[in-house]
Amino acid sequence: MRLIADRHQVSMAQIALAWLLARPAVSSVIIGAKSAEQLHDNIASTRVQLSAAELGALDEVSQLPAVYPGWMLGRQGQHRSKPPVKE
Repeated sequence: MRLIADRHQVSMAQIALAWLLARPAVSSVIIGAKSAEQLHDNIASTRVQLSAAELGALDEVSQLPAVYPGWMLGRQGQHRSKPPVKE
């Protein structure tokens, strides 16, 4: 996030909020500003336009690890996706 924030010359909080606002499943974002300065910084995130590559990079680093049974189902089906070995 730091690299993207530096590229846009904004705070990391603005990048985090801009990423959330760009998520299709997010309809609203609740901010927890403790000062007027934080509030203004958070509101400024609505003006940050992240590129598709930046959104993809943020999606990748924030991806949660697979949980059971999802990872197990993928493992069980691995042999089905490989072509049979001819001897």
